[in-house]
Amino acid sequence: MSHPASHPAPADSADSVSMPARKSRFVAFLTAIGAIVLIGSEIWLAALAAIWAADGFFDLAIVGDIIMIALIAPIAIWATWMTVKLAISAEMNPDNAD
Repeated sequence: MSHPASHPAPADSADSVSMPARKSRFVAFLTAIGAIVLIGSEIWLAALAAIWAADGFFDLAIVGDIIMIALIAPIAIWATWMTVKLAISAEMNPDNAD
């Protein structure tokens, strides 16, 4: 009676690989909040730096500063809002659970 040299692996070995635990909604939301704070602070610092640089370069008065704020603030608000939407949707997507 001969025995095989090696024992074959069980057929369900691929099924026994454990899947990573899924993130809870709370942890996913906290991760999104972290990304929003990081990227949002960069957006607003760039907006403030642009206003400060324009004020220094063009020697604007208070009216010029208000006009620059009126031009740059809506862009910064839009960029922050898009960051919020994209970060939350990306973190809440079950395909991104790692």
